[in-house]
Amino acid sequence: MYLEHISLTNFRNYSSLDLALGSGPIVLCGDNAQGKSNLLEAIYLLATTKSPRANSDRELVRWGALEDPLSVLRLVGDVHRANEKLRIEMALGLDAQPAGAGGGADTGGEKGSSYLRKQIKVNGVPRRASDVVGQLNVVLFGPMDVDLVGGPPAQRRRYLDLTNSQVDRAYLRALQRYSRVLTQRNHLLRLIREGSAQREELSFWDEQLVEDGCFILCKRREMVIELADISRVIYSELAGGAEALELTYLPNPSELRNGESDWTDQGSIRELFHRQLAANQDREVAQGVSVVGPHRDDLQFLIDGRDMGVYGSRGQQRTIIAALKLAEANFLVNRTGEDPVLLLDDILSELDAPRRQQVLETALSNQQTFITTTDLDRIGEGFLSHATVLKVQDGQLNPIYSVQ
Repeated sequence: MYLEHISLTNFRNYSSLDLALGSGPIVLCGDNAQGKSNLLEAIYLLATTKSPRANSDRELVRWGALEDPLSVLRLVGDVHRANEKLRIEMALGLDAQPAGAGGGADTGGEKGSSYLRKQIKVNGVPRRASDVVGQLNVVLFGPMDVDLVGGPPAQRRRYLDLTNSQVDRAYLRALQRYSRVLTQRNHLLRLIREGSAQREELSFWDEQLVEDGCFILCKRREMVIELADISRVIYSELAGGAEALELTYLPNPSELRNGESDWTDQGSIRELFHRQLAANQDREVAQGVSVVGPHRDDLQFLIDGRDMGVYGSRGQQRTIIAALKLAEANFLVNRTGEDPVLLLDDILSELDAPRRQQVLETALSNQQTFITTTDLDRIGEGFLSHATVLKVQDGQLNPIYSVQ
């Protein structure tokens, strides 16, 4: 799987870019703030419909382009898969919204202001965002990913969800339903706390929460087991065999964390989930939020039994994430039969020479890899001789040399 072509209009640093691509490694070299990471962000956005950096769609639009009412932002990517070719298109168009009206993908301003409407097409046919995820599989590895180890649990849950959603559309649909049910249930809990609703009304939402929640729990556990097996081997190679990495899934309900739970028995998991909801009902009503369910899951990284989120050095955390991302690439291959597109965003400066070499060897064996760097010397001539190297400056790309 690889991108044959990508074009950007009014995206971040780029007023316009039209780039033909081939398989193999592609190195983007340039100073900071020239647009290297923006191009990787655009590819990630085409794959997942989400930006890894922006809090709203409005932040993606090139500065000044919002003044044009006719066209704001457009991304197009031509994807070459094993058995088919796809064109993924994404557009953000400026529209007017009456004061007080609802709707719109991203208001980005006060009532009565313009807002952005997102449109997505696959092969010219309008699609929902959930239909696009998995059409182009990507693995993004950047310096901020180190925070996965010691950052808040929400980051690790998001990682599990994005990875699983790329290979399992049923998982993504269950996740969307679960989010809607959770919102409705939390609203009901607050009404009960205020005396405006009865506790008996929870039973319907409890059943829905358990149904999709159990599916999410089982799929997350299945993925973590596979990632743990792969990353353990990779980490051992990166660390010279001196340490042992362990990935531990911490599901909620927490009673599922003991080794005696039979995950093949869906009935017993549902029963346990229901029991925990009943046991925590007073607490949930008092707080006005649901405290039981996979929205409270976590993922733990251990080395020799120690939690690396608490005790890990920065070097250990970087090596853990390198192992995790390389394991993720293997996981996607195992599930889809195709290499994902690797997006390595300025991570070579974060790794020492042996770990850098391991990552570059993986990049060279992958069907398509994008690497950003400010210094080509960190990559080396051996790797560069197999790569297309592009100079990025002020949102413009020019070839330094190419093997295509």
